[in-house]
Amino acid sequence: MAAGAKTIEGGVRVRWAHPDDFDRERALHLLGGAERARAAGTVNGAQRDRFLLGRMLLRELAADVAETGDIGPGEIEIKASCERCGAEHGRPSIVWPDAAGPPPLASLASCAELVIAAVAPAGSHVGVDIERGRAEASRDAENERRRAVTRLIGGSSRSAIRRWVRTEAVLKADGRGLRVEPGAVSFERGVARIEDGSTRYRIIDLRVEGCLVSVAVADPG
Repeated sequence: MAAGAKTIEGGVRVRWAHPDDFDRERALHLLGGAERARAAGTVNGAQRDRFLLGRMLLRELAADVAETGDIGPGEIEIKASCERCGAEHGRPSIVWPDAAGPPPLASLASCAELVIAAVAPAGSHVGVDIERGRAEASRDAENERRRAVTRLIGGSSRSAIRRWVRTEAVLKADGRGLRVEPGAVSFERGVARIEDGSTRYRIIDLRVEGCLVSVAVADPG
């Protein structure tokens, strides 16, 4: 699988790469102290690689969109403080020198085959999610995977994985994640809403290297 990047609706930029093929030494060099501690405490090697790659992709994207044009990935910090406990496992946010203007808003997602990062212009909350189109080796196991999704969000099992990816993207853009019931997200003509709020989220669907990707961007106002 090859690395790639794309600019989509609303000025959102996405970048992706395979977690088996990236410069781990460079990624480690870019990490801040809290990120290093989190990486060191991640026992599962595949999960650690996805974490490292995601943080590197976010820094690269942020450097690309900096207004001054001369900020390198090494000058950018990624914070991820949890709103509930303060630990570094919350929604990622970008911090950079004041001269670069307001930083973009960010989101990350990964599966076994791909890590993807998204940044949106300041003020536009964004969420990205990814799933393999087919994750299970047997048809029965794959069908059960889809049925499990429909039990959470309803609808047809045929489109279950795409609808789940869209739902996760919306909940990430909202900021509360799975603290909100997935079934509270509704969709109509490419726009999503959460039943306890008024924010509209535009949905952009992609297919990247055989994986289903959805990006949710909150409409301003």
